[in-house]
Amino acid sequence: MGNKRQFDEEVVLDQMAFHFWKHGYSATKVDQLSNITGLTKTSLYNAFGNKEVLFTRSINFYVERSIKKMLGYLNTDLKLSTCLEKIFKDSFLSLDEEHLSCGCFLTNSIVELNSNNASLHSEVTTLFEKVRKANLKFFSYYIKSEKILKGYSSEELTDFYMTLQQGLRVQARNHNGKAKMKNTIKTFLKFIKSIEN
Repeated sequence: MGNKRQFDEEVVLDQMAFHFWKHGYSATKVDQLSNITGLTKTSLYNAFGNKEVLFTRSINFYVERSIKKMLGYLNTDLKLSTCLEKIFKDSFLSLDEEHLSCGCFLTNSIVELNSNNASLHSEVTTLFEKVRKANLKFFSYYIKSEKILKGYSSEELTDFYMTLQQGLRVQARNHNGKAKMKNTIKTFLKFIKSIEN
């Protein structure tokens, strides 16, 4: 029987995910991950694998947690605009500056890895599609339950919402301030309210 791990795997994955998110894949060294987690490089390698695997495990952990959180906002008793307002508040308006200024972990990774790591780029684009499917599930509920006026599809609303979110993440990286994001969110929610039944 193998030795029981003497650390909380979720805590370690969370710490590594934030470091990769903040600094990117290429700039991250395993020595740095060792320092922030308090584990030796050998322990990290034995528990997870090489740097590519450390990144893959970390970003998968981040995405799974994000999807679970996002779907947790789906409340069949509330209007779409009310649910989205809660998401925007938690994801942007109430988020601390350090996390907000990192942008979007997935988008950052897709851009960075596009030209220098085909296998990891494929991994993160697959994860992006997984996030899109989760968002599609979210919006599909409101379409199927006829809580949205006819003429709008879950695909359209999903793409609109995700494009807005990516734009807000870029805006946050440019340190333009929450006031501008607040106005953008307000306008988007005004549109959503206008198409609700």
